[in-house]
Amino acid sequence: MAIVFFVPIIFDFSVSTYNMVDLYKVVFFRLVLSLALLAYLAKIFLREKISYRGGLIFSLTGLLALSFFSSSFFSLNQGQSFWGSFLRHQGFYNFFNYLLFFALLVLNLKEFRQVKRLLAATLISTGLVCFYGLIQFGGLDPIRWAIKDFGTLRIFSTLGQPNFFGHFLIMVLPLNLYFLLLVAKNFWAKFFTGLIIAAELVCLLFTYSRAAWLGFIGLAVTLLFFWLYFRGRKKIAYGLVGVMVVGCIAILAVNLISPVNQKVDGLSLTGRIKSLVDLRGGSGKMRLFYLQSALKEIKSESGLRLFLGYGPDNLAEVLAKYYQPEWGVFEAVNTTPDRVHNWFFDQLLAVGILGLLSIIVFYCYFIYKAIKFLFKRNKLEPEDWLLVFCLASLVGYFINNFFSFSLFTVSVYLYFILALAWFIINRSTKEREANINLTPFSRIAIWAVVLNVVLIFVYTNNFNQVLAEKNYVKALKASRQKDCGVLEQRLNQTLKFNPNSLYYQENFLYLSLNCLASAGDDKANKKLVEDALWLIEQTADRQTYGLLVNQARVYGLLGQNYDRAYYQLAEKTYNRLIIDYPYMTTAYEDLALLKLKQGNNQAAINILKQALGVLPALNHPYLNDEHREQIRVIVLRLTESLAKAYFEEKNYDLAIVYFKKSLELDPLKATLYKNLADVYFVKGELDQAIKLNQRGFQLNQADYHWPLQLSLLYREKKDLTPARLFLGQALKLAPDSVELKKYEQELNKK
Repeated sequence: MAIVFFVPIIFDFSVSTYNMVDLYKVVFFRLVLSLALLAYLAKIFLREKISYRGGLIFSLTGLLALSFFSSSFFSLNQGQSFWGSFLRHQGFYNFFNYLLFFALLVLNLKEFRQVKRLLAATLISTGLVCFYGLIQFGGLDPIRWAIKDFGTLRIFSTLGQPNFFGHFLIMVLPLNLYFLLLVAKNFWAKFFTGLIIAAELVCLLFTYSRAAWLGFIGLAVTLLFFWLYFRGRKKIAYGLVGVMVVGCIAILAVNLISPVNQKVDGLSLTGRIKSLVDLRGGSGKMRLFYLQSALKEIKSESGLRLFLGYGPDNLAEVLAKYYQPEWGVFEAVNTTPDRVHNWFFDQLLAVGILGLLSIIVFYCYFIYKAIKFLFKRNKLEPEDWLLVFCLASLVGYFINNFFSFSLFTVSVYLYFILALAWFIINRSTKEREANINLTPFSRIAIWAVVLNVVLIFVYTNNFNQVLAEKNYVKALKASRQKDCGVLEQRLNQTLKFNPNSLYYQENFLYLSLNCLASAGDDKANKKLVEDALWLIEQTADRQTYGLLVNQARVYGLLGQNYDRAYYQLAEKTYNRLIIDYPYMTTAYEDLALLKLKQGNNQAAINILKQALGVLPALNHPYLNDEHREQIRVIVLRLTESLAKAYFEEKNYDLAIVYFKKSLELDPLKATLYKNLADVYFVKGELDQAIKLNQRGFQLNQADYHWPLQLSLLYREKKDLTPARLFLGQALKLAPDSVELKKYEQELNKK
């Protein structure tokens, strides 16, 4: 009950961790589950027997665990597949815990009153989660969440992301509806249950999660089907299913011919509804890109990979190589997914044919038993109806996951709902008993071994994860303050407590860059250099995109500040990135800057033009404002760098062309006017240089350098009256400047 109640509502209320949503949920779940396992073992050892219903389900559960273990063992990154990624927590370790949670529930649920308590816990927990969601909707959230949906109408409550919140709501909504209709007896119980369900529906609406909305439609149709069926209206029930199938096919077919207009505001209710079936733009188009990438990868997979997959939580690197310029139109530019956003292909790529077949067999057996149970009855008892509502939750789950994916809280509730359904299916089945023929010493020894294993896992993969996260947050603070000594200590502590985290490894290198950018001889800088090089060596077998980018940046800074030989390693790494990920601009841009530092301007020019060529066009009809701005910023950096490179090459005409292009992208960036003015000055076109400096002065009237520059330009023209006038303005802005006073003396001599 503690897991069911607390998992949805727990998060880091102190906001003292970076991974503040799921980390504490995961740790709490594992701790309570470990205690439950120890308590259950103690109980059966004392009773000297174990009682259960439905033996085959345990065999299938074991087969699931074995298939996921095999995929993790042979994965691209064993550490990440076993323990899960930093943000997702969906490795084998958590999957094993989900199955253990399911098995313990199945073994311990004996009476329906236990189920009622669990349903009550679900209802109250959901009410608290929805209450917080409504607070967010009202703009009263006391926490400043660092996610892009903050400040919009999309709410996410304690789940951390609107889509995951919506998915959670469609999982629990049927359970709470069952509680209202068939468990709550008095007026107040029904009143408060109805209030919570109303809050759920409001929150579901304002998650703006289209996958969850589709899941809600699916679960509603499921409930309506069974209601009609057991009311004796079977033809209408079957007709309803037929109409839904034909309707879905028709909507998709019409949309493929005439897509929804993407110009509708994506965050408006009507816009989200209209885009539900849009496959030509927005997230619908991205889902198609992901599916195409998955199909390409499946076709190119080796036999082993096809059979065992790439391992849980390892798809980010698999999908990254398929990035195309058009992805930057519908998603953030230079970013790739870590899921296909389709349950079938996610499972096939992650755990292979073996894992997928194990999952399908498990669910087919489960559905067979559920359908057999239901259709053998002409009338359902109130307790039996819980199975119908659980099936509705599962329908919502799978519909959602054919367009999205699940994370921790929803996964916990999935196995909770499966256990409830299994209890109903086997409720009237006689329990089997198996005697435990062990000596007292053997029982104590086994319990002690399990206790030690639990303690080891609790310490190494629960408490240590929290300690790693605490140190990482302190490292982030030290990086912002450029406190290299503290940064080095905290980063090392982070990896000490969680050495398998790819996220921490990548960010160890990334956060070190600020300190490595300065050629310091102090102990902290030298230690950071040693640590960064050691980490690069240790992760040589995990050449992910994030690691490679940060390795190249580290090499570049070491080449700049310590040993120019590192430039070659940086260039080699950047070229590898360009070959493996040809449409991501990060490597092009970084390599061009490296060439500029080396004085190889022509090489930088060629690379920068390549980068511009792989970006989406700013006038693409499906670009929304957010993605257009992201692309504009990158194009601005590239064109400005091109202009500077041409200036260094003394190709002033092209420098002017690219500075003007930069100004078209950002007419309020004052430094561009200064740079362009410098080009005209070198060309001897002083009037143009003056005009541009005057524009810069208008944009930044508090900076004395602008009137000083204008004074110098007029002096160059031998026009001393305006030269003295602008010098006077500069002195008003900086009356104590020694530089200005010295220049004033020189000017007055003329």
